[in-house]
Amino acid sequence: MRIIFMLWALFSSLKGNLYDSLACCNIHGHCQRLCFHHEQVIGTCTNGWQHCCK
Repeated sequence: MRIIFMLWALFSSLKGNLYDSLACCNIHGHCQRLCFHHEQVIGTCTNGWQHCCK
């Protein structure tokens, strides 16, 4: 499942969208960051997801 998120983030960043990857996903009750280093985190992980912005 993690590979799918990473591939999605890669393809989305290549498209150049403002929101290009998921920063956080709720895996077994734990939030895990998936942002790239150059991105800012937007939102909170309370709902299980955060977005990254370039």
